[in-house]
Amino acid sequence: MKVSISGKLMSLYKSPDFKDKTSGEIVSTGKHKLSILVESILSNGSKKHDIQDISIPDSQVKDYEAQIGKEVNVNCSFISKSQVSFYVS
Repeated sequence: MKVSISGKLMSLYKSPDFKDKTSGEIVSTGKHKLSILVESILSNGSKKHDIQDISIPDSQVKDYEAQIGKEVNVNCSFISKSQVSFYVS
């Protein structure tokens, strides 16, 4: 299932590498992520703002760097264990 997330691109960052706790060896490298400010309208008409962090492939980092501070529309997939997490596939 694909979804589209629209909002203001606030920042782009790389999460820390995941290291094995005993050996200190890097198990997996950190992912690049977009932080998007998303506006929702509540049932009483109030506006609520949330930050959605979306993982992106390294190959798309340059595409988003120039869009920081602008409105973006990101087509992505999602995974969830309890809270939904979004990523670009």
